[in-house]
Amino acid sequence: MNWYEFIGYLASLLIALSLMMSSIVRLRWIGLLGAVLFSIYGVFIHSVPVVLLNGFNALVHFYYLIQISRRKEYFELMTVPNKDTPFLQRFVRFYWEELSYYFPDFDLQKIKKPLIYFIFRDMNPAALFIAEPYDKTTLKILVDYVTPNYRDMKSAHYIFLKSKKLFGTKGYQRFITKAQVKKHEKYLKKMGFRRVQINGEIYFEKGI
Repeated sequence: MNWYEFIGYLASLLIALSLMMSSIVRLRWIGLLGAVLFSIYGVFIHSVPVVLLNGFNALVHFYYLIQISRRKEYFELMTVPNKDTPFLQRFVRFYWEELSYYFPDFDLQKIKKPLIYFIFRDMNPAALFIAEPYDKTTLKILVDYVTPNYRDMKSAHYIFLKSKKLFGTKGYQRFITKAQVKKHEKYLKKMGFRRVQINGEIYFEKGI
């Protein structure tokens, strides 16, 4: 086996992996890398069709990544007045499988004083944020959920950018939350949360 055949195998793996991505941005980036590697592989095996086809695919992925980066989205934060709001109930039911996976302790009806917000992107419901007071200066995040098509960190950055105005003016100084899934823990660390112990329990903490 020639060493450059590994490039072909890697390219095939990346293209297959890209098709499994729920995020369009990740699909484009991984697909771009796979197409570039396949083009390089085509050069080594002296196959003009492989080079041309994958070169074209790479250009298509690159074009759409440029379009995505230039596109201006309209973000809006909507306060949900109470937990019995019909749209909230339907949203929770629709995404319950993922919500219960990432937030296994979440039970909407048991939350006594919820602070509930939807983040809309171009008028599409992209994220749900639910918190409740833990003490006078601390908010406990119960749900910080982003729908599959919008998992590019923009929704998360938006809510935490707004947090000082939303919560800081009410005397809250920090967020705390729990992570019971490794993927969620990784996300929290990306957002600047740090691991702490509160009353013998492990939480993740971030200043407001």
